[in-house]
Amino acid sequence: LTAKNLAAGLANAIVKDPTLGVDVDYDGKLIEINLFIIIEYGTRITSVANSVANNIRFKVEKAMGLPADHVIVNVHVRGLRISNSD
Repeated sequence: LTAKNLAAGLANAIVKDPTLGVDVDYDGKLIEINLFIIIEYGTRITSVANSVANNIRFKVEKAMGLPADHVIVNVHVRGLRISNSD
């Protein structure tokens, strides 16, 4: 996961935050989760984002017992990572 913006990234460099890249809003009925991620270069961005969203949605539904239409997961791709091939 990655910071939502530059200020959040700088703050994380100073204080390690385990919730970095995750925003959760819950109003008693509907839970909305925003994830901010970096994806490996060469992977299918939409496939990875959909897979992450579906996985999180399933885990939240199972853990909280909420129906599928009460869980909204938004995946925001904030960048691409290029790994060394060495």
